[in-house]
Amino acid sequence: MKPIATPDPIIAQAVKLFAERGYAETNLPSIAKAANVAVGTIYRHFKGKEDILNTAFTDIMDYFHDSLADAANCNVSDPESTFSHLFDAAALTMQHYPTELHFIEQNVFNEALRPESRAARDRVTTLISNMLMEGQEHGVIVKADVRTQLAILYGSIVSMIDIVWVQQQLQGHVPDQDQLALELKNQIWNGLTCERSIFQ
Repeated sequence: MKPIATPDPIIAQAVKLFAERGYAETNLPSIAKAANVAVGTIYRHFKGKEDILNTAFTDIMDYFHDSLADAANCNVSDPESTFSHLFDAAALTMQHYPTELHFIEQNVFNEALRPESRAARDRVTTLISNMLMEGQEHGVIVKADVRTQLAILYGSIVSMIDIVWVQQQLQGHVPDQDQLALELKNQIWNGLTCERSIFQ
């Protein structure tokens, strides 16, 4: 898997602090201390904390999008294969970059996001939505409002990101991460492809 480009140390430390403490609770002096630079140095590179947030968010979300897009291009005429490759790419990114994805999850609807950051977010949701709609058109994925299926797929991955990140913080590793990903993959696929209208 292609690695995320080596970030500026200020960005790298800010992402770590944003993930651990939250955006609102993190200030520039704490970022400067973690990055081993002076606060003035940060202002020579960024306009402020919001600028750091948006730079990091866009870079990471673009990487996530490109990883999913590469995977989704495997066989567009086979929805099952497309889903499988896309999910595996997401799981692999989660395995290698849990802190970065936890940061994304925490800030995906942050009011401080600028238009370029929201556009990067929308590219990911559009990619996933298109995959779901193509699956519906092929008669493989259940015909439904794609927003509900986006909630199942994207929401489940986001929740698993949080579970993995928290467990890593508490235990240092997640020994059964591959099995967790496989079980989640199968349950999401079953949820997208099995039509049982129990509730009326």
